[in-house]
Amino acid sequence: MPFISRLLLSALALSALSGCSTIYRTTGWFAYDYTEDYAIPYTMKGSDPEMVCGLTSSMTPALMSFTELTYSPDRAAITMYMMAGSCAEEKAHEEALAYLRAFRAQNVNEARDARIREKRRFAVAAARQYQAYRHMVAEFGEPGADCPALDDDEEIYWVLGTIAGMQSVMSDLRSQSAVNVPKDIAMKSVRGLQCVDNERWWGLPQALQAGIWVMMPDTAPKGVDPWQEMKDASRIATASGVRMAHAIEVVIADGSGNSVQLRDAIRRHADSLHSVPSDPDYRMMDIMADRQILAVSDRLWTEATGSRTPAGELGTFWDDTPAQLNPLDIDDLLGE
Repeated sequence: MPFISRLLLSALALSALSGCSTIYRTTGWFAYDYTEDYAIPYTMKGSDPEMVCGLTSSMTPALMSFTELTYSPDRAAITMYMMAGSCAEEKAHEEALAYLRAFRAQNVNEARDARIREKRRFAVAAARQYQAYRHMVAEFGEPGADCPALDDDEEIYWVLGTIAGMQSVMSDLRSQSAVNVPKDIAMKSVRGLQCVDNERWWGLPQALQAGIWVMMPDTAPKGVDPWQEMKDASRIATASGVRMAHAIEVVIADGSGNSVQLRDAIRRHADSLHSVPSDPDYRMMDIMADRQILAVSDRLWTEATGSRTPAGELGTFWDDTPAQLNPLDIDDLLGE
């Protein structure tokens, strides 16, 4: 074949390859814009966590594959990995219940295996949550020192990224440090959340700061009651319709062994669900918080009775006195 013919064929081949690359790159940009402008807001407004888990699990690797041709969509990745981490965490909670049931039944092998499965699930959760945190750092910088200059649309990604950082530390601890998430991320996340308005962001900055004061009493300012601070944050969360501060209060009370505060927090959360609807723009965040609290309640019920919280009975406990139980409504029995 003459040299000029080979040259033309090579040029055509390179042109074709370049054309495909351009198409894929354009598709990647479109995918990023679609995810940030439509998919994430739609997901936030959703009411079906299992559907959200399916979406984030399938969409995240497809979205991130375009980084080979374009750039890393850090803001979208923060949300997607944070939600995917919560999905893995929920599966870990199920394995924890399986362990408790097997332990009560004295089925040693099943109990041991369930505990292993639980730790593996928490490792998956930690890896995803840590990835969300790292994307947040890539987009805005490391929290804990100076506050970044955030516009109103960017603050949600900062909030979700710092929460994911805190979650990654907790999940990794429960996996026996399988992922080796740096432990100092927890304090950095608490300081980072102080960069946003407490009222606007559902009382989260106040709740996390109070949680640190509970776990490290020497750091609390003189005259400040951390538990009262946490209750105040939960009241803000109730009014906002995004009850993530409730979940923080429950988790901190549970971890500190404060059973009185724990039960009170769960009861107050259950009551708020009947009085204040979820914020429609962040309904999924409110549902995720509720499911975290339900997971704690399920563990308490399973430890005491062998089965999880009865349907529709979140906020009640197996040893409640009659006065604490929901009163029987005769109209319900008569169908009126």
